[in-house]
Amino acid sequence: MKRDLLINYLTTELNISSYDEIVSKFSMFEKLLLEWNEKFNLTAITDEDGILEKHFIDSIVLNKYLKLDGMKLCDIGTGAGFPGIPLAILNRNLSVTLVESNGKRIKFLQEVKKQLSLENVEIIQSRSEELKLNEHFDIVCARAVTELNVLLEITMHLIKVNGLLVAYKLFDVEDEVKHAEHALHVLDAKISSLNKYSLPLTGINRCLVLVKKYGKTKKKYPRQYSEICKSPL
Repeated sequence: MKRDLLINYLTTELNISSYDEIVSKFSMFEKLLLEWNEKFNLTAITDEDGILEKHFIDSIVLNKYLKLDGMKLCDIGTGAGFPGIPLAILNRNLSVTLVESNGKRIKFLQEVKKQLSLENVEIIQSRSEELKLNEHFDIVCARAVTELNVLLEITMHLIKVNGLLVAYKLFDVEDEVKHAEHALHVLDAKISSLNKYSLPLTGINRCLVLVKKYGKTKKKYPRQYSEICKSPL
């Protein structure tokens, strides 16, 4: 892994001065990701620059916008652990729950937790809309999961009132946000901010959509996933 590039990002962008353990764990994570990827096809990104920028840095960019210390965060549809594992590495006092339905990916995540000694990580095999942890989390994150209107329905029941959904999205997100207006209204939520940023190596533009939940989720939500897809809010 390109340690100097990661260290530069940690120090200049996130103002982190004590980084040796963080960098070491990112290096171990990269090694495990590449080893297991040969068996389970966890990621199409396998070059050093791509893993560093599009997986690691793109995950921990959230630290620029939110104070995560002491929070309970849920990463739904985490896949190979993004953004949850990088956030757990970076924020030792952040409680991270990784939710993933694929059994092979669950085994990988369990191995990463073990090898990196991530005591602040819990792993659950489930679909988000089936998870019975209502109003449990301060923050729910989702990276490359689904359209915002669908994402709102499958996550809002998990979030505490006044908590946040963080959706990792592409730069041009305005149409998707507009399309989600009805879902926002029905689910007692509002867009808190659109945080646009560029990845440091390629200059690729991204956006973090922060959605605040203002009221308890009605018991009829979320619906079955087949119904959500058939008739999205």
